[in-house]
Amino acid sequence: MEDDPTKNGISYKIKIPIIILTLVTLAAMGALFIKIAFSVNSSENKSDTYQYLRNVGDKLKSKGLHEQAIDQYIKYLEKTKINTASRAMVAHTIGQIYMELSNCQEGLIWLFQAEEEETTYHHADELKKNIDTCLAKINSLEPNNLNAK
Repeated sequence: MEDDPTKNGISYKIKIPIIILTLVTLAAMGALFIKIAFSVNSSENKSDTYQYLRNVGDKLKSKGLHEQAIDQYIKYLEKTKINTASRAMVAHTIGQIYMELSNCQEGLIWLFQAEEEETTYHHADELKKNIDTCLAKINSLEPNNLNAK
């Protein structure tokens, strides 16, 4: 007596593709889960990854290479998603460097950006003094005073 595959349930011709498709689906879902897990983890560490730009900016600033320091700080701000207090601190630093370079017009842009985060920024008093100094220089009637030192 021959076994009829339809009497015992589903035939092997249907079972094998279903099992293969199930395994492929599970593998794809596992790969997707792993990819999502790594992308979440890497985005959390991304600001740490670019911390070297800020460190290089600090070193350049301390050596008197102001334009190069500004470039590093701006790259740092462009590449990272840091909290508002840190962003304000870096923007304030850029504004101060522009003041040291006697360029209050450009410095005010960065100082005002830092001011937007004033509620969480610890150096708000110093920031206000820098803004007032630059505004006084810019509003001065003498063209020679457009730059602050």
